[in-house]
Amino acid sequence: MACKNFILINLFCQIVVISLPANRNMKIKILCFGITRDIIGQFEYTTSIENAATIADLKQHLSANFPTFASLKSLRVAINSEYAEDTAILKENDEIVLIPPVSGG
Repeated sequence: MACKNFILINLFCQIVVISLPANRNMKIKILCFGITRDIIGQFEYTTSIENAATIADLKQHLSANFPTFASLKSLRVAINSEYAEDTAILKENDEIVLIPPVSGG
């Protein structure tokens, strides 16, 4: 795993080097229903996204990869079978479900 080094000078004028893991991407699985399936072109879509991304970040990611996705005005999202808001943080191997509005009578 790649690391980023940070050099700090403490109160005693000693140099301290701290190695932190570099940002990495995580893999998530997205299940697509209705119009989202038509836009993405498959029912189950796996992608990588920046570590600790939110639902809002995921929507932006999908809009960048599938421009028509940006035109969706109303979309519910579930993380691991529970509805989530745009501020919810995603974790590695989360299962995301895109739930478009349902119409009909």
